Amino acid sequence: MPTSSRETAAPRVVGPRRVLAGVRWSLALAARRAPAWFLLTVVTSVVLALVPAAQVRAVAWLVATSEHDGFRAALIPLVLLTALVGLGQVITSAENLIGQRISLRLMRDLNARLAEVAAALDPRRVTDAQVHALLDGARTSTFQLSRSPGAVISALSALLAALALGTAIWPFSPLAAGLVVLALVPNLVIFAWSAGFQDARFEEAATHGARFRYLLDQLVGGRTATELAALGAGPRIARDAGHAHTRMSQIQDRLYALLLRGDLIGGLASAALLGGALIAVLAEGGGAAGLSAGVLGVIAGLQATRGAGFAVGDVISAGPVIARFRQVQAFEERPAHQRVVSDVRRLEVRDLTVSYPGTPTPALHEASLTATRGEMVALVGVNGAGKTTLVHAVMGIVDRDEGQVLLDGAEADELTTAERFSRFGLVTQEFGRYEMTVREAVALGSPREDVEDAEIWAALAAARARTLVERLPHGLDTQLGPQFGGVGLSGGQWQRIALARIHLRGAGIRILDEPTSAIDAEAEQEVFAQLRETADQHVTIVVSHRAWTLRDMDRIHVLEEGRVVEAGTFAELMAPGSRFSAIFAEQLTG
Repeated sequence: MPTSSRETAAPRVVGPRRVLAGVRWSLALAARRAPAWFLLTVVTSVVLALVPAAQVRAVAWLVATSEHDGFRAALIPLVLLTALVGLGQVITSAENLIGQRISLRLMRDLNARLAEVAAALDPRRVTDAQVHALLDGARTSTFQLSRSPGAVISALSALLAALALGTAIWPFSPLAAGLVVLALVPNLVIFAWSAGFQDARFEEAATHGARFRYLLDQLVGGRTATELAALGAGPRIARDAGHAHTRMSQIQDRLYALLLRGDLIGGLASAALLGGALIAVLAEGGGAAGLSAGVLGVIAGLQATRGAGFAVGDVISAGPVIARFRQVQAFEERPAHQRVVSDVRRLEVRDLTVSYPGTPTPALHEASLTATRGEMVALVGVNGAGKTTLVHAVMGIVDRDEGQVLLDGAEADELTTAERFSRFGLVTQEFGRYEMTVREAVALGSPREDVEDAEIWAALAAARARTLVERLPHGLDTQLGPQFGGVGLSGGQWQRIALARIHLRGAGIRILDEPTSAIDAEAEQEVFAQLRETADQHVTIVVSHRAWTLRDMDRIHVLEEGRVVEAGTFAELMAPGSRFSAIFAEQLTG
C-alpha cells in the first residue's frame, strides 16, 4: 500500500533524547565503517582537548620558576611549553586529515546504503510524494551525514577542553574556572533553539529543493533540453526552477538570520561571562604565575567555549538530517532476488476498479479481461481511457479499490512484489534510455548475473537490433548515449534496445505499451511478426494506437472512460457503429 502521511510524518528531533539518539547513531556509524580511523580520531581529539589545559599549567610553572629560580631553571618548563604548542599544531593538522578520510569513507557507504534502500522499495512507495521528498533530502544530505561523527567528536573534545581548562584555572581562581565552564551554556541553548526551526521546515525546504533539481535536470538533459529549446520553453522552466530555488533559499535564509541573531546573543553572553572570569582572576590574585596562567586560561576558554558551541550546534543541527536518514532506512524492505517465471498459462482480470487521489471518478471501473498462453490481446482507446492504469493494476504497480487479478487461478495479491514482477516483462513508450554499454543495457532485462553474450545477441536479433549493434564501433562493449561520451541513438534504436531486454527476460506475461511508437513502419512490422512467432510461449498484452498492428490480435478490448466497452476480434469490432471503428476510422480509411 502507498505510504500514508502518518507513516512519513517528520519526527521532532530537538529534545535531548533525540539528540542523544543522533549522537549514538553517528558514533556507531563511524566505529562500524572505519574502526581504526575512528579510534585514531578519538585519541587525537582527547589529546588535543587536553593541550590547552596543559599549556596553562606549563605557563604557571614557567612564570613561577623564572621568578624564584632564574632563567636556567625555567628552561625545562619553557621546553615543555614549546613542545605543547608544537604538539597542538601537529595534532590539529592530523585530526583534520583523519576527519576528511573518515568523512570520505562514510559518504561512500551512506550513498551505497541509500541506493540499496531505494532499490528495495516497492514502486508504489517511491511514487509517494512524501517518500520521494525524504529520499531526495537524504540523497542531498549524505555529505553532512558523513561529517556528523566528526562533529560529535569535536563537540565532546571541545567540552572536555573547557572542563580541563576550568580544572587548570581552579587553583588560581575557582570563580573564574566556574565562569569559563558556564560560558558554554549560551551557545548550546542558541543552537538547540535554531535546530527546532530547521527541523520544522525540513520537509518544505526538501520539497522545493527536489523541484528545483528536477527542473534543472530537464534543462541540461539531452532529450528534454532539445525539446524545450525547440518549443522556446527553456526560459519558462528556468523561471520555475528559480522560483523553487527561491522558496528553498528563503527558508534557509530565515534559518541563517535566526542563527546570526542567536549567535550574536550567545556570543555576547559568553563574552560577558569570560570577562567576569578575567576580573575574577585579577581580583583573586595568585601572583604573577596565577595571573599569567589565569589570563591564558580564560583566553583559551573563549576559544574552547566557542568551539564547543559551534560543534554542539553542528550535532544538534544534524539531528533532523540524521532522523530523516534513519527514517529512510526504516523504509527498507528486504530485497528479494527475482527468479523470472516463464511458464504462465492464464491471466484473468475480474472487475478491477482503480481510483487516484483527488479525482472525482475512478480511472478504471470494473474492467475485466482474460488472456491465455499463446494469445495476443490488445487494449485500445483514446488517451486517458484507462489502458495504462489497467496495465499497472495488473502488475500491482498501483493499488486497486476492488476486483481481482488471477495468475493461473491464484490471487496475484498473495504474491510478494518481487514474485509478482517476476512473471511480467514490460516495455512502455517511456522506456529507459540507460547510458551504459550495449551489453549492460540489455542485460538489465534479467536479474541473473551470468547472462552470456550469446543470449544478448539472440535478444537483439529478436528485437531486430542485431545489425545495429554489429555496426557499432565496439559491438556489445559500445557505450551508449552522449552523457559519458558514447554513441547517440535515435528514438527507434533506443526502443529496440528496450525490446531486446524483454526478449532476454523471457517472462511468462509480456506487456507492451506502445512498444514500437518510435520505430518506422517497416521495422514495426518486423517486430510484430517476431512477437507473433514467439506468442505461443507467452501471454502477450499489447497497448497500441495503430490499427494495422491490431489485425492479427486474438482479441481486442476497447476502453472508454475507464470501462471495457467492447471486446472481440478485429473483424468483429469493425462492425458499423462500434466504438472501435469510430476510434480508428481515419486510419482505416486513409
